[in-house]
Amino acid sequence: MKRMTKIAALAFVIMLGSVSLNKALAQYSPDDDVSYQTFYDELSPYGNWIEYPGYGYVWQPEMGDDFRPYSSGGQWVWNDEHEWMWVSDYDWGWAPFHYGRWFEDDNYGWLWQPGYEWSPAWVAWRDGGDYYGWAPLRPGINISINFNIGGYNPPSGYWCFAPRRYITSRNIFNHCIDRRQNVTIIHQTTIINNFNYGNYGFRTGPRRYDAERYCGRINPVRFSQSYQPGRSTFRNNVVSIYRPNVRRRHPLEM
Repeated sequence: MKRMTKIAALAFVIMLGSVSLNKALAQYSPDDDVSYQTFYDELSPYGNWIEYPGYGYVWQPEMGDDFRPYSSGGQWVWNDEHEWMWVSDYDWGWAPFHYGRWFEDDNYGWLWQPGYEWSPAWVAWRDGGDYYGWAPLRPGINISINFNIGGYNPPSGYWCFAPRRYITSRNIFNHCIDRRQNVTIIHQTTIINNFNYGNYGFRTGPRRYDAERYCGRINPVRFSQSYQPGRSTFRNNVVSIYRPNVRRRHPLEM
């Protein structure tokens, strides 16, 4: 009888281990759908959720005054399918730099509104005067085939400018020009009108071969989907980012 009890207990432990393993594998499948609740749960340790008039619930990262989206703690890389992709060094970077939109508030600083669609980066680009510049696309900008990116005029402080030769720098933030010079540089640059919108998300920016004239040969990276939320990795010329599908359901509004 004791032997039967031990066998039954062992079988139960094995079954629990199998269920836990299957649950973990299912939880971190890159093909799984997630909801806004995933954003809420994963980003809460790194910032605050605020109910913002006109935008619903938005997220405020707990960062210093120097923080600027698509500038601090990350770099630009080139992938032949996704083109210019932002690779963040932050543990939470998989979400706010690839879904949704950023905007700046005078009191709160930079805030992120969640979104459903993934993109290598939700930004507009400028070129000229030996500079490349990029700025987050604000909430409410509807991307479609008829979208005119040339008419996008965010506040001057949204733009980050850096000398073209540093566009692939591991820490582009160190090469960004002081924002107090943005108005002058904007007058020296023009918006980059070419963009693609489809299976690989919203893609725009300088063409690879144009950028190579200034920064030298660009070695395209390979893209791989991570199995769990967390910091994006970039090693051996492979970028791994968590990229789930987001269900069109908004638990934060409950």
